[in-house]
Amino acid sequence: MISCPGSTATRTHVAERGRTWLVRRAERLYGPQLGRLRHSELSWHISWRLLPWFIAAGFVFAAIAEFTGQPTSSRGPGLFSNLPLYITASLLTGLVLWSITLLWSFRRLLIFDRGLLYRYSQKHAARAILWEDIDAGTLRSVTASDGNDVDRFLKTRSPGDKTSLGVRGPNAVVFRATDSKLPLNPPASAGSGSGTSRFFTFATRENIEQLMGIIRNGLRQAGVADASIGPQTLPPIVLRSAMSLD
Repeated sequence: MISCPGSTATRTHVAERGRTWLVRRAERLYGPQLGRLRHSELSWHISWRLLPWFIAAGFVFAAIAEFTGQPTSSRGPGLFSNLPLYITASLLTGLVLWSITLLWSFRRLLIFDRGLLYRYSQKHAARAILWEDIDAGTLRSVTASDGNDVDRFLKTRSPGDKTSLGVRGPNAVVFRATDSKLPLNPPASAGSGSGTSRFFTFATRENIEQLMGIIRNGLRQAGVADASIGPQTLPPIVLRSAMSLD
């Protein structure tokens, strides 16, 4: 059983605020192979800067509708005769278009007894990172000195050598590992990641001390000695410029 000292909620169950229907479905589908769900960590970023552009696009679409939807009769009302309706339709269209961006504005990382789970919203894309498949010596935490997205500082020789598990945030957990496609084959296998070894990052706005503690405990439960775990887990490394992970 994985536990985090000082957190009774983590020892017993995941906080209710993180138990969305997707999380409950992931528990039901992958719990038999990954064990009990111990914790979930949210990473999010809402693209407010895109909202004016989508509102502008809404006005464009509404204007096109005005020109293409006019009756052929000369008695029909003129263009933009109902200005309040035009403005309302434009704003609503822009908001609907902008709301689509919310689909990729939130990501949640799930921590089970046997490891981490991500991309679980789609069954065919779900991947697990077992504790045995994490290179404990590469585990570290970082934070951006300017409070912006820290992931932009984390560089690898090839873009394909790094996978971002979160959206963005000033704090991040970093490690090198091999992930596994679910369901695991064979189900009881351990330390047999089917993917390519690469770096994983999880950036978030939240304090990562609890998440790091849970990952360290998971590695210990998998038989990893404390001496093998990276010395830079806590406190986070403060980044002011690019850092190579390789």
